[in-house]
Amino acid sequence: MCVTLSLHYGVGADWEQGEGCFALEPVLEVTDLVKRFERKGRADVVAVDGVSFCVDAGECVGLVGGSGSGKSTIAQMVTRLVEPTSGKVVLCGRDVTHVRGAELRAITKDVQMVFQNPVSSFDPRRTLGEGVAESLRNLGMDKPAARARACELLEQCGLSASMADRYPREVSGGQCQRAAIARALAPDALLVVCDEATSALDVTVQAQIVRLLERIQRERGLAMLFICHDLALVQGFCNRVLVMSEGRIVEEGAASEVLARPHHPYTRRLLKS
Repeated sequence: MCVTLSLHYGVGADWEQGEGCFALEPVLEVTDLVKRFERKGRADVVAVDGVSFCVDAGECVGLVGGSGSGKSTIAQMVTRLVEPTSGKVVLCGRDVTHVRGAELRAITKDVQMVFQNPVSSFDPRRTLGEGVAESLRNLGMDKPAARARACELLEQCGLSASMADRYPREVSGGQCQRAAIARALAPDALLVVCDEATSALDVTVQAQIVRLLERIQRERGLAMLFICHDLALVQGFCNRVLVMSEGRIVEEGAASEVLARPHHPYTRRLLKS
């Protein structure tokens, strides 16, 4: 069940008709989402099996589960990197499940992803500044203005403006992930999907990145889908949590409640492991 907050989140949601996006509806609503992968000569693999949930403005929802439970496949369907087999993905009240072409490019303005491996998520032939500025250029901003805005965003994410001239291979994993967060914020996204965004970092850098995400979410009122295998991190950072097993959500609720007093046997096994 989704309880919407009394926040307006119209910035960045001016799709073709220029319509705003308001808190009368969730930022993200997923209904009966299914992803089936066909295998020649073998049975299909059902990675996601009838999943429904929503994320409100200003809310961070954690998505947890073991390897192969379907977490990353959900992230890819929500961000439209993978086509769902069936079900529905609604972003700010608009069904975006099967949009393509110009419509698909339009929604990338409002939903962005921060990947597990920050270095490989950037084009190695382009500087971090160019990577952050790319979406701004795609939105029609001229090169000098996009460059200046990219430097501002890098600074907001704890990097110096000089990092705009560095290549992904020339910086640390933590620095590169900060740049990836700046890139996700560039188009004024309403929803940020973090797919194991801290798992490739050491513990100290991981804590720094989480504090950065907390600050940015608080300041911008972002909706966030936070996919993570670290249950302690999810308990401290997320408002609600969804527990996945074999492509289905087996338990959900307030993160503090579910992870402190789990009801489902699978959630209890996850906590013990």
